[in-house]
This record gives sequence, structure tokens and C-alpha cells, in this order.
Amino acid sequence: MLYVVKMGDTLSGIARKVGSSVASIMAANVICKASLIFPGQLLLIPDNGVELPKAGGSPYYIVQYGDTLWCLAKQFSQNIQSLSQANQLSNPNLLFAGSELLVSFDRPNSQELANEWGKTGGLACEEISSLQIHGVYYLGSFRWEAVGESAVPFLLPLLTHTCETVRFYAVLSLGRIATGTQTMFALQQALADQSPRIVELAQLSLARTQLLPIWSKRIHLVIRDVPFLQHPNLQSPTHPLPKGTPIRALSWSIPSPTGEEGPRGDIQIYDFVQVLETGESGFIPRVGFNEILIV
Repeated sequence: MLYVVKMGDTLSGIARKVGSSVASIMAANVICKASLIFPGQLLLIPDNGVELPKAGGSPYYIVQYGDTLWCLAKQFSQNIQSLSQANQLSNPNLLFAGSELLVSFDRPNSQELANEWGKTGGLACEEISSLQIHGVYYLGSFRWEAVGESAVPFLLPLLTHTCETVRFYAVLSLGRIATGTQTMFALQQALADQSPRIVELAQLSLARTQLLPIWSKRIHLVIRDVPFLQHPNLQSPTHPLPKGTPIRALSWSIPSPTGEEGPRGDIQIYDFVQVLETGESGFIPRVGFNEILIV
């Protein structure tokens, strides 16, 4: 089940209420301090016999009051230095509750990553498998985000690559970085691409660069029409969330509490978000290899 923390709740009290244990709840969620939970926080309570991935973070994590980089590095099987570098943190000892961190991705060598993208893209575009697209380009877009704005000189040549897949994910990477004048300049160049879907993605990515200074990195846009569910269940009441809708991330990577099957036979994963314009909150299901349709 998915439990919404209420005022006055404690982990021990919740565990008694739902017939679980504090240890089980902490193992199922990203929690740094058992004494620090907050009203509105979502907690995954796994059913007996159902093994689920940990809820709360991937590819991003929303910092909670009391979190430390040491604790989060341990939660995401990283070290403090790699987590700090991937988020360009000037002071690893200073985290702000409510901020969004990129987790589970180390900062790569930019030239090596650019070479990998160019080499794979050297295949005929139609020969690149869906698994390669996921492993090299989709996951690679977060690795470019870990580099930050200094990735732009390496991404610029990829914007003119002959393979549309390479160009699309180069633009997506810029949309994930979404800060700095170099990033905006590169996205403006992408507006001249011959592919309508790349132009559209560049427009959405530019829109995000304009929203971030007003809000924060937690503001994202959906890159295609997606179902917006009341509960993390594909049978839940739903309505479409149109492409380009700005959303605010509330909690990332919520596994189906019932072990519902995902698109490739694994556990279905959801992200809990709030529509910026209306304030409505709900769940967006992931697709393919548990990919987010969000920039």
C-alpha cells in the first residue's frame, strides 16, 4: 500500500497501524532519519511476499529536512564526491530541503561520452536497437546533466549528427541541463532542425530554461501526452496530461504497491507530480525501460 503521512504520525505508529515494522518501511523508502517524516510524504508499505524497488529516488530525489549527502550517497550506492560532482554542489555539507538532486549517475568524461554517442550513431539509424537507445542515449542524457553547462561544447556537434536519434537525445540532454546562456544558445540552434519532433523538444526545453530561474530544478515539462492518474494503479481514474504541461516533482520513482506489471514485465514505476497551473497532484506512469516522459 501507499501511505500518506499525516500530522502527528511517527514511523513506529504507522508500522503498528499497517501491520509492518519500522525496519521494513525504512528499507522500502529513501529515509535518512526515522524520526523525521512529514505530513503529505508518501511511504511505500510493501505487502507481505511482494519484493519492490525502493521508493523515493531515481533519476532524481527531492531533499527532505535532515538529509545529508553522506546518507543519500549510501542510499543510492554512490559516494559523497560523485554525488556532489553530479549536482555541481559548491558545498557538499549544505543541502536545502525541497531541492532536487540527480542521483545514481556519476559525472562522466565528456569526450569519452561524446565519442560513445558518435560511434553508436555511426550505425544506420534504423539499426540502433531500443536497448541501445535506452542504455546509450536515454541514460546518457542524465550523464550529460551531471556534467552541467560545460557539456554544451561536446553536445553542439551532436546537434548536427546525421542520425535523428542522436540529435533528439542531444536536445533532451540540453533540456535536462536547462541552465546557462550556452545551453539556451544551443537549444535555439536546434530550433532549425529538419525534424519536427526535435524542434518541438527544443521548444519545450527552452520553456524549461525560462521556468527554472523563477521556480527551481523541480520544474519539468512532459514531452508527450501522458495519462495522469489519481493513484499509482493503471486502473485508477485518469485524464490526459497534454504535452508541454509544466509539472512540479513531488516524489520520484514510486513502485506499484501491488506489484503491478510494467511495460517489460518488471514492476510498474510511477512519479508523483503536481500540475503547476492547477495545483492538482497525481501519478505519471513510466514507459519502456522505466523511462520518464519528462524533460
